[in-house]
Amino acid sequence: GGGLGYGVSYTLDGSMHGNPNDGSQMPLPFPDALEEFRVDASGSSAAGSRVKSSGSVNAVTKSGTNEFHGDGFEFVRNYLFNARNAFAPKRDSLKRNQYGGTFGGPALKNKLFFFGGYQSTITRSDPGNITAFAPTPAVLAGDFTAFASPACNAGRQITLRAPFVNNRISTSLYSAAALKVAAKLPPTLDECGKTLYGYIQQLNEWQAVGKIDYQATTNHSIFGRYMATTYDLPNSYNVSGNPLATTNAGGFDNLAQSYTTGSTYLLSETALNSFRVSFNRIALHRLGPQGLNIGPKDLGIKAYSSLGNLITLLVTGGGGFGVGNGSFSEAKFATTSLGWSDEVGLIRAGHQLSIGANQSAWRHKQRAFSRSIGDYTFDGSATGLGMGDFLTGRLASIRQGSDALWSTEEWYFGAYAADVWQATPKLVLNYGLRWEPYIPQRATERNPYIVNYDNWVKGVISPNFKDAPAGVSFAGDPGWEPSGLKSINNSLLTFAPRAGFAWDVHGNGRTSVRGSYGISYDVAGTASLLGGNTTAAPWGGTTLVEFPGGGFEDPWRDFPGGNPFPAVSTTSGPPTPFASYQYPIAFDIKMPRIQQWSLGVQTQLPADFLFSASYIGNHTSRLWNSRQLNEPVYIPGVGDANRNCFLNGKPVPYTVNPGTACSTTGNTNNRRPLSLQDPAKGIYFGSVAAREATGTSNYHGMLLSVQRRAARGINIGGNYTWSHCISDSPNPSDIVRFGDANLYRTIATQNGNCNSDRRHIVNLTAVASTPQFANPTLRMLGTGWRLSSIYRRSSGSYLSITGGVNRSLSGGTQVPNQVLANPYLDRTGLKYLNPAAFEQPAIGTFGNIGPRNILGVGTWAFDLALSRTFNIREQQKLEFRAEGFNVTNT
Repeated sequence: GGGLGYGVSYTLDGSMHGNPNDGSQMPLPFPDALEEFRVDASGSSAAGSRVKSSGSVNAVTKSGTNEFHGDGFEFVRNYLFNARNAFAPKRDSLKRNQYGGTFGGPALKNKLFFFGGYQSTITRSDPGNITAFAPTPAVLAGDFTAFASPACNAGRQITLRAPFVNNRISTSLYSAAALKVAAKLPPTLDECGKTLYGYIQQLNEWQAVGKIDYQATTNHSIFGRYMATTYDLPNSYNVSGNPLATTNAGGFDNLAQSYTTGSTYLLSETALNSFRVSFNRIALHRLGPQGLNIGPKDLGIKAYSSLGNLITLLVTGGGGFGVGNGSFSEAKFATTSLGWSDEVGLIRAGHQLSIGANQSAWRHKQRAFSRSIGDYTFDGSATGLGMGDFLTGRLASIRQGSDALWSTEEWYFGAYAADVWQATPKLVLNYGLRWEPYIPQRATERNPYIVNYDNWVKGVISPNFKDAPAGVSFAGDPGWEPSGLKSINNSLLTFAPRAGFAWDVHGNGRTSVRGSYGISYDVAGTASLLGGNTTAAPWGGTTLVEFPGGGFEDPWRDFPGGNPFPAVSTTSGPPTPFASYQYPIAFDIKMPRIQQWSLGVQTQLPADFLFSASYIGNHTSRLWNSRQLNEPVYIPGVGDANRNCFLNGKPVPYTVNPGTACSTTGNTNNRRPLSLQDPAKGIYFGSVAAREATGTSNYHGMLLSVQRRAARGINIGGNYTWSHCISDSPNPSDIVRFGDANLYRTIATQNGNCNSDRRHIVNLTAVASTPQFANPTLRMLGTGWRLSSIYRRSSGSYLSITGGVNRSLSGGTQVPNQVLANPYLDRTGLKYLNPAAFEQPAIGTFGNIGPRNILGVGTWAFDLALSRTFNIREQQKLEFRAEGFNVTNT
């Protein structure tokens, strides 16, 4: 419904069950261990545990009873039953076996009950349907004539630039480091260098659930529940030995645990108290490739990698490949939360009152190296093909940062009062108020900081961290507003009202009208605010160098001061040149605020049909966005005879060769506003990204639904959603505020469709059951079968078109110009977009395409399931079920 992706709250057995690190959920019990669940997508009550903006999921684990109950199950999926994907050369190799069971009953009848469940899932898959392009034997011998031909480049003939001659080159000019990488790649299948690979899965998962219920008295019940979920996946490279299988997948050894205990006390016939205490912990261990050995020492390059034997290498621009990925390298993350909640329910003269509060303490610790192994990119800028750049060592860029070693803590508190009032026999009112003060997270290692422009101009140095650059102010320094080690102030006056009504129009229960309005506040999680702040400069830093003079073998040769890595905190040593900074710009930044409203009509029609029409809308303001404050300025023209370049009639503080461009990717950092204003102090600042609460989002949706209750063994239903979600998406190039006023550059904030926007969605369901046959044989063979079907059609997602080339010479995501009003070529075939609809913008300018404005391909699918339950004995049943997903393979 256009809500925030992290805006769904989860509770299990009355306690918060979310992952505070990223706003997602803890694992829920497997279906056979789940007693019931409820999903609210809009119009949520003010009552309950944390109520977030996009809806809530409330689930309850099964309990034991006075009778023994149990079940066992096994569910198998196998490639033998799978069709081939249209884009794959062969069928997949999926083998998935899911099995388990539950058992519960009385330990002491009428007093003490137990329930336990276990599920295990074993998945094996060996796909080989991903295409990459590696150096061919001819290419390794210096012959690029086939590799650069139209047959290998979408109909284009590529003529490689010097040192190539007629698309040939002496192998003596090849990079020794590049050849060492090439030697590890799999063999090619054709003269274009095509090779296939996949991510082998050898996944083992299991989940165990245990619950004890104790009926202390007739008025008092107590329960305790424990659940553990594991996820064990070896790194794909460690199984296959293929270096290409390191680019987009990693291994994991994860454990999620959840403990909850609760007390429910009937104070009187009209008063009930519910108390819960919970402890949740998620321990994630990301497993990187072992023994890949493509680190700096292995390749003989003068660089550093925090993991020693691993870097990230990407070859684009024509046929290319990738090896390594910092996002899937070795890392550990641990998130814990401890919380309690208490609610008193009262019934008074047509009112059902709920008064309660809940509190949690969240802790997060992270040890990751995604930025610190080094990202090496070859894009064809030098020779015309990425493979040519790679083998000759013409590095387009190297980006490297510090280790992500940080931890935070945060407190959450909420209190509420809500009432459901039977105002008249036909009208029910639901209203309430939540108080959710925002108490921002606190860094428990590495103080937060800001970059203060006024202090930078004055040359003010932090009194507590005297080696940090001028203008960097830390928590505890003079002028720091928040107390303690926080980066923003508390927001205590955060109130969220909710109101709704339900009207039985005729008083006969056949037609109802419902409406609601509410306000919610959300933040993504503990990693949302301080994660980048504690890993960027001055605690470490991320540095980008484009087209380094030393190439692949010695990328830091010409960098001021030499190789800045391993990154040493610049609070205890000399500042790192051109380091990247990230911080919240305002001490009083507010939580995102979401207003939601809905109106719906439901009516019962003849022939047991139920029709519903609903409107849902919301408006989100104060979305947290990142904005670039030190973006490079484009300096037009070429150097004069004295090697000078000019901006607004004044010479800039750097020189170029006479007649060469004043703006290149090689002098990106020299063109940053702080460097232009004061090169001596500006040299320490590269990218400076600020967090602001300036984003907005709007959603409007209409939902039509019709359902027919089972008649003559057939149940049918369907719904249609017509909706639109739009949000602004600031670019890193939005507004540059640092530096001299003449350097300011303003580019309008661009709106685009939301990532979740699907303009049209249709769902149709049908369930048909065979009748009760009179003939004994037919009754035994044919009675009780049920055929279920689901048909779903959806509009496509909206695409963001990127240019792939740094035409603005400012970095960040670059977009082309759209020059044709209709960007589509053939919506029914594989040639979906028209390449002629786009062109690269002029050097030093930005393209005109907004984000997420090109409609992607829609989808449809038809699923079937056949099932029957066989009664073996009065208390024993056997269920058979077969499912077919996308049975038309369309």
